[in-house]
Amino acid sequence: MTTSKRIAAAILRHNRLFALLLALVVAVLAAGIPRLEFSTDNRAFFSRDNPEYRDLLALDADYTGTDGLLFLLVPPKGAAFDPATLEALRDFTDDAWQIPYVLRVDSPVNLSLSRSEGDEILIEPLLPDTGPLTDDDATRFREGLADLDEAEGRFVSEDGDAFGMSVQLVLPGTEAGRDEAQAHVTGMLDAWRAAHPGWQFRVTGGFLGGLALERIAIEDLTWLVPLAALIVVVILLYMMRTIVGAVTTIVVAVCGTVATLGIAGWTGIVLTAGTAISPLSVLVLLTASCIHIMLSWMRALDGDAPDRAIATALEENLGAVTVTNLTTAIGFLCLNFSQAPPLRDMGNIIAFGLLVGLAATLVVVPLGLRFDRREHAARIPVTHAMMDRLALGVLRRWKLWLWLFPIGVLVAITGILRIGYDDSIFRYFSPRTEFRQSADAISEKLSGLDSLQFSFEAPEGSVFDPAFLASVDRFANWLETQPEVISVTSIADILKRMNAAMTGDETRRLPDSREANAQLMMLYEFSLPPGHDLTSTIDVSRTKTRLIAGLRVASSNETRDLAARSEEWLARNEPVIATRASGISVAFARLSQQNNRQMLLGLGVVLAAISGIMMLTLRSFTYGVISLVPNLVPAVLAFGLWGYTFRDVNLGSTVVTTMTFGIVVDDTVHFLMHYLRRRRAGLAAEPALRDTFSVVGAAIIITSLALMAGFAVMTLSGFVINRHIGALTVFVVGFALLADLLFLPALLLALKKGRR
Repeated sequence: MTTSKRIAAAILRHNRLFALLLALVVAVLAAGIPRLEFSTDNRAFFSRDNPEYRDLLALDADYTGTDGLLFLLVPPKGAAFDPATLEALRDFTDDAWQIPYVLRVDSPVNLSLSRSEGDEILIEPLLPDTGPLTDDDATRFREGLADLDEAEGRFVSEDGDAFGMSVQLVLPGTEAGRDEAQAHVTGMLDAWRAAHPGWQFRVTGGFLGGLALERIAIEDLTWLVPLAALIVVVILLYMMRTIVGAVTTIVVAVCGTVATLGIAGWTGIVLTAGTAISPLSVLVLLTASCIHIMLSWMRALDGDAPDRAIATALEENLGAVTVTNLTTAIGFLCLNFSQAPPLRDMGNIIAFGLLVGLAATLVVVPLGLRFDRREHAARIPVTHAMMDRLALGVLRRWKLWLWLFPIGVLVAITGILRIGYDDSIFRYFSPRTEFRQSADAISEKLSGLDSLQFSFEAPEGSVFDPAFLASVDRFANWLETQPEVISVTSIADILKRMNAAMTGDETRRLPDSREANAQLMMLYEFSLPPGHDLTSTIDVSRTKTRLIAGLRVASSNETRDLAARSEEWLARNEPVIATRASGISVAFARLSQQNNRQMLLGLGVVLAAISGIMMLTLRSFTYGVISLVPNLVPAVLAFGLWGYTFRDVNLGSTVVTTMTFGIVVDDTVHFLMHYLRRRRAGLAAEPALRDTFSVVGAAIIITSLALMAGFAVMTLSGFVINRHIGALTVFVVGFALLADLLFLPALLLALKKGRR
């Protein structure tokens, strides 16, 4: 008796005991689900040793204004500078000061303009604080905005038909505080929309994005996972014609899903939009193993008694199902090479769910099939005759497939070369989400939500040093010439404007002494409205200053390229103050590239581990190597197709190759194990291949369709990373189906003829 038969016999003999133990394990894991928490921090995508993450922490430590809101107000067409419109803008600014935890409100109405009048310097707001406004006030406001370089693209649109307003918050570290601020903003906008039906109001911001990600995570978990389960049931009922089989599969899937979420709760893994959908992957992947066992059971029913058919199915699939789940788990475990903690968490909890699901498959499926007392197999859509015709067609044209796939790989490589990285926290949201719609509207009217930030440290110990300020100003001037840059905000602009008002010099140059710069800045700061200071631009010690470049970019490729050009320009032209570009935009823009390099290492580990397992399982070095080929080809073809169609990839796309390699190897394992079993029984290559098509071909087709349908559900997520993972996985599994049924038989025939 073989090892597989002994293990299968033990499982069947103690089936109820194992089922009870499984139920206890699942119950313990289920107790961890109430401990689950959802993250609202978009910085959760960065590991603590990530250099961009450390730069973000440094900005938080040195300057205020890292958590905030950005409002867009669009008045009726042609009425932007009417006195009534400006009064409404002033009232909206007053309402913004009532938002909980507000620190500062920067609005067009509280901007200040410096001018000289005789021997005096006057620093006045563009609009009076109170009272009705006149046409003269509106004219002065419009002219004053035009004189402020930093206003265009930040506080007023280029065409002058919309206004922007930024609100800085100091939020508590509690979920209740963030919810309170969001509820106030939502109520405030609802009231303004009701009172001003001709206006358009939009808002975005970092903490709102975090809350939106939390909502997406909850929606995906509560809607997409059940939808995937429903699709699996429909496929099973149609393809397998067994209600018992469908119910049994769902029970197995529930065990794996509970294990996935339970282990996250017990280990303190905080769910994000990227990890909350993990149970969907477990559910779909476990379905494939159940289908293989049930199809074997249905075939065995034609010649064996029901109980014997269950034993035969378990014996035939025990090794293959175990290997496939192990290789899939290894693929997900190698996501630990990822730079993004949520992807590492996703890999770990899915791998654990698959291992628990493997135990559930081997225990629950045989137990469930005992309740189906049919004596003959149902007629399924993928018939024996269909598979035999497919086998004859493939074997007759095996040379065509042997050449066609390598040619396809070469074509795909040219598509891969077209791929670029696009990672922006704002474009991580689906266009159908309100947050993304607001972000797009604001980006269209204002300077965009992407920016580069540079924190310069004065080498002489003071930001008022003339040489230091001159270096910052030269860099700001260079930045303004770059096509991606809409606006540049720096301390040098303020000092040049103040100096022009003081001296009457319209050339706007910086003062020549440190003392003069300090005095002008003190005068400017004393003239700011209540609640305003310079801590968003200068640190408390007055040794560092922040420069912000507002961008309008089509993708994060442009952000990353501009950051690299800026750092290169600083190193070459201003080495004394040279620093790294920082900010959330460049951090996400660089994340995919960093992650891709790490995942190449992860892919190497996957290849080594799975090839070793395959060689041991198949008891052949040659066939172990052959098994890798049809599983690498689908990833190349999938990314090539992506390059020709969608072009850009994001953080999720970079893990697909490593993740899916363990998935697509499953059908190859079943195919090769059955083929070698027939070859070692004495069959020649072609009869062995025809028999393999007949026995496991239907299972390969049905499992592939189930996997494709299940992962296609991920494309409905409001989180674009999940959409990319889902779509690319569908491509990979589809090409893997073709490779297993067309390319793998051709390779096996070529190997036979080569040996001859």
